[in-house]
Amino acid sequence: MSEPRPRTARLSGLLAVTAVTSVGLFPATPAVAVAGPDAAAGAYRSAVKLSIGDEANSRACTGTLVDKLWVLTAASCFATVPGSPVPAGKPALDATATLSDGKSLAVVEIAPRTDRDAALVRLAVPAYGMQTTALAASAPAANATLTAAGFGRTKTEWVTDKLHTGSFTVDSTTAGELHITGKGADSICKGDTGGPLLNAAGEIVGVNSRSWQGGCLGTDAAETRTGAISARVDGLGSWIGTLTSRRSAAVNEAGGNGRIRWADFDGDRKPDYFNIDDNGSVSVWLNRGGNPAGANGWQGLGKVANGLTSDRNRVRFADFDGDGKADYFLINTDGSVEVYLNQGGDPAGANGWKHIGKVTVGVTNNPSKVRFADWDGDGRSDYIAFSDSGSVHPYLNRGGDQSGNGWPAVGQVAAGVTNDRSRIRFADNDGDGKADYFHVKPDGKVDLYVNRGGDVVPNGWQVVGQIASGVTTDHTKVQFADFDGDTRADYIVAGDGNSASVWLWNGGDQSGANGWKGIGVVASGT
Repeated sequence: MSEPRPRTARLSGLLAVTAVTSVGLFPATPAVAVAGPDAAAGAYRSAVKLSIGDEANSRACTGTLVDKLWVLTAASCFATVPGSPVPAGKPALDATATLSDGKSLAVVEIAPRTDRDAALVRLAVPAYGMQTTALAASAPAANATLTAAGFGRTKTEWVTDKLHTGSFTVDSTTAGELHITGKGADSICKGDTGGPLLNAAGEIVGVNSRSWQGGCLGTDAAETRTGAISARVDGLGSWIGTLTSRRSAAVNEAGGNGRIRWADFDGDRKPDYFNIDDNGSVSVWLNRGGNPAGANGWQGLGKVANGLTSDRNRVRFADFDGDGKADYFLINTDGSVEVYLNQGGDPAGANGWKHIGKVTVGVTNNPSKVRFADWDGDGRSDYIAFSDSGSVHPYLNRGGDQSGNGWPAVGQVAAGVTNDRSRIRFADNDGDGKADYFHVKPDGKVDLYVNRGGDVVPNGWQVVGQIASGVTTDHTKVQFADFDGDTRADYIVAGDGNSASVWLWNGGDQSGANGWKGIGVVASGT
């Protein structure tokens, strides 16, 4: 975002989720936009227009991209009843975010604050190529001049698709709020709720919540007050960081083509234990620490999917939509791929799996050449294909075939160290959310190459070398997945009866004798 300049604009109507204060500001209901001149072309490109509810009961708000997947806005925008609490999770009302480039993306998750009128909402697809805006580290001083931006009403426009700005002065500050007054005729109106309040450095200091709406179209002409309240955002960096870092828990498939797979079914950042039966049905045990945690170390869900094929080679579990939960991938015999989104599986009833159809025509009809792992760290599993020589070619997940350029090709990212692709694993070793390249060698040793962009960029691989001397020479028994949820892939070895033992990553062989922490048998098997 370019440096904001005070403008003689009027903000059109925002509303807040918090209680109305004694000074009598309008209560928590969705608001309108800033009533002033349009924002300069190319400025405030992180601003987002939010459309919430159906056509008969629609409302508009404003938000700001603080991450490619997350928009900062007011929680009150999503209240089903004005002033009511907003639960975390899937929005109760359908919502879309329109970016500054005109693209509209669905809102699929709300993470509200309970101490102020602020929330992060997650987009269904990352906002690739768009700017994001940083949070201020401290609250603004009294009498400081700030700029508010919003898509709400103006003095003369009831509905606008144009971003407007206004200039405000800080009156006072509380632990969670900023009390501000518009300069001149500048005011915050309906539709501006959730919009950013920015300091001179272009950092967000507040999320606009509620106002008197003096001068906004539709407000009583006798109302001239331009005061407003914004939710403070300084100090929320760690909260935002925790949510946005969920991309580091991207669900990469683990388990190869075998009966037992490791993937995160419930989105708690730990891989769960999947069993694919001979008839194709799938059962899941949720990872609550495994056998070392005692009787409650595994939570059995029972059957979560009837399955679509008895050929396990064509079934994968990875995260297609970036919600942190493993979805069901079916590789058809012609190489095309269909996806069923995980919405709780069979225990959740008829809507437990959402079939979104064919997501790619594929580049090979040999399922052993196909992996699903997050190559670029955006939280969504990408399509990775091997050639016969062992070279690696990712296609980035941008929403699949239904999204136009849904699979941009990266090109060859690795020439490969072997033509035996069954010895290669993709998992995140360094916690950056990107799949790294593991080679399980014939003697059982494991070498690691950390993903820094691959062959397509200079120094695209960080050669770590041997990270594990290994405990078996049977590479089919070796997998890598983040068992304990610390964002680093651990070493998992299959045993008799589909049991599994785990060595937790603690720096690997290069860190010495304690580089791996063996926790023993974590699953007795099925």
